[in-house]
Amino acid sequence: MNIRPKTFDVLVINANPLLNLIHEGGFKPGAINRVPSMGMVAEGKGVNVARVLARHGHRVALTGFAGGHSGDWLRELVRTEAVEDIFIETAAPLRVGFMASGHNANHPTTVLPNGFPVTPTECQAFLDQVETLLGSVKLVIASGSVPDPAADDLYLKLLALCAGRSVPCWVDAYGPAMDQALEGPLPPILSAPNREEFKQSRYWGRVKELHITDGDGPIKVSSLSEGQWHVFPPKIKQVNPLGCGDCYLAGLAHGWLLDMPNEDRLRYAASAGTANALRQDVAMVTPDEVRALLDKVRVVRV
Repeated sequence: MNIRPKTFDVLVINANPLLNLIHEGGFKPGAINRVPSMGMVAEGKGVNVARVLARHGHRVALTGFAGGHSGDWLRELVRTEAVEDIFIETAAPLRVGFMASGHNANHPTTVLPNGFPVTPTECQAFLDQVETLLGSVKLVIASGSVPDPAADDLYLKLLALCAGRSVPCWVDAYGPAMDQALEGPLPPILSAPNREEFKQSRYWGRVKELHITDGDGPIKVSSLSEGQWHVFPPKIKQVNPLGCGDCYLAGLAHGWLLDMPNEDRLRYAASAGTANALRQDVAMVTPDEVRALLDKVRVVRV
């Protein structure tokens, strides 16, 4: 694949993206439900991060694996978000999921395939592409699972590439691929596991900056350079919790790119996550919505 010579603020990696068919109204299980319309949405943790950063005016490139007609559709949707599409095309089609909110938008009915097959050749094409781009990005963020066990060492190799070019790499993932990244010789610069993900590994202490999220509870932050902090998001009536951690991570990246003081960066990240929880759609927050919540976030140095 030929990549146009451009510079980007952030290279976001979503190895296992998702094309999600969404019905936002009520439905009756075990029956034919005729509805006015349904929507197709590009999703995945990295897609969410890229979307929020693009909405903040950053130059964002998004890569991962996406094949078949479903992959083409996802790429088309991504491009409408002012995000540069540089996905690696795979022989296998991209996964497609289904979500219906029913009568409780906070707990929608969701059906998601775990992933799709990728080959060693496709994994190497991904790594070659990243290596080509590292000279033109300020930050790399890998977010989400990998689509196939064949890619379990993807983040381990990604971290080595980034370290070799002195480009900071954040990894926000889970499962065997994250375990290898944490246990490897070059752990991520920053990670943001939720409380359950944090319990699944004893290697989180190797990450230089760790953000442990807990739903709408306080975020516990431990940084080798900045010390320890507790961040208390505003108390709100939650509309939809999906994607809040991704928006928090995007808020951190926005603050990092603008060289904000640490306390301001944490406040912005928590505001971004909270702004997302106030919307039915996912990762569609605007800078104005985030800024409106800044004064309601409490940041405490431990």
